Amino acid sequence: MSFGVVLIYVATFFGLFTSFYFFLTLLERRDDLNFGECASFPKVSVCVPCYNEEGTVVKTLRSLRNLDYPRDRLEVIVVDDGSDDRTFERASAFARRFSDTDIKVLRKENGGKYTALNLAIKRASGSIFGALDADSFVDRKALRRIVKVFENKGVTAVTPSMKVYDPRNILQHLQYAEYLFGIFLRKVFAGLGAIHVTPGPFSFYRMSFLRRSGGFRKAYHTEDIELALRAQQQHRVIDNAVDAYVYTVAPRDFRTLWKQRVRWYYGFLKNVFEKRDLFSVRHGNLGLIMLPSSLISIGITVLILFYTSFVFFSNVVTRVLNWIAINFNFFELKWNFDAFYINTSPTAILGLIGLVISITMFAVAKRISGEKRSIVWPYLTFIFLYPLLYPVWWLAAIWKIVGRRRVEWGHKSEVTRRKGGING
Repeated sequence: MSFGVVLIYVATFFGLFTSFYFFLTLLERRDDLNFGECASFPKVSVCVPCYNEEGTVVKTLRSLRNLDYPRDRLEVIVVDDGSDDRTFERASAFARRFSDTDIKVLRKENGGKYTALNLAIKRASGSIFGALDADSFVDRKALRRIVKVFENKGVTAVTPSMKVYDPRNILQHLQYAEYLFGIFLRKVFAGLGAIHVTPGPFSFYRMSFLRRSGGFRKAYHTEDIELALRAQQQHRVIDNAVDAYVYTVAPRDFRTLWKQRVRWYYGFLKNVFEKRDLFSVRHGNLGLIMLPSSLISIGITVLILFYTSFVFFSNVVTRVLNWIAINFNFFELKWNFDAFYINTSPTAILGLIGLVISITMFAVAKRISGEKRSIVWPYLTFIFLYPLLYPVWWLAAIWKIVGRRRVEWGHKSEVTRRKGGING
């Protein structure tokens, strides 16, 4: 067999194996798809770290104020991390206007998101601490559903279900589908005890854990990955409240999306390498299955990218040479369809099976996420564009690591401001 056929078989087997494994895991934990809402109300502190977020911070704070949670049990701490726009003024005006909600607005020199979070931890009085990016907005019931999961005393952290807010262009529809698929995966990872990212928008932690473990770290601008892996090193339980919805503003242009994804993947690789002791039987599914399979999938997708690119350009060269041979006289070509030429090879059939499985996974993701809008257009953009972008992002991250280059933040709010912001 040729290298291409072997590669397709390996990729297909790996994809089918992990897909069925994920489906069985979700089926096993089907009773945990909805935990319900909390009956008791511990004091909760929510940090909103800001850097040049004047276009979205008011909408973010309004969504927190509208949470279905007793206001005397909710503390909001806004930390302006050295913004050079009107973020601090807008947040302060909101806090003065709605004095019935405990909103503290702090200002500090720019030091990075992790420093803003750590300042909030020092000032917080809640037993549960969470963060909400200043370009994200929460569902009214989200906090009650997250706090419900903390009624299990063994749980250290809880992640929400992230969705893209109001997708408009093709890149945002791509991310909408990606985030929807992420809801499915995060619930599966929770069932396996293998969540390795506690995303910035509305993930929560027990304050006792944060203070004992030293809070957040810079961690290559991916403090949410580092903290989750650190919790896993300590054999802490990270769960997921799949019905706690948070909406984030996705990058609108390719440049911002590129910087964001390269930063994420760069941070993942660097943090995993530093915590490589996690690759051990002592860490169960995370060490034996999830982290190794993540690295294997990266390798497979990169190899597929190289191989398909080589085949594509080889075919282009061959086709051009054939056209030269007929002096580009396309009218002499005969275009006849014959069912004999339909590809019925095993690899084609496996590819069709993979397509059916991917459609099924998205359908399940839509159902468990409570999403109402159609996912046809986002799914099509995901299927055709994501396989091209995903390995390129990983290659860029690997290149930066090998070349010892620094990653850029690529802040989403920069795009928001250029587009006129979002009405708060």
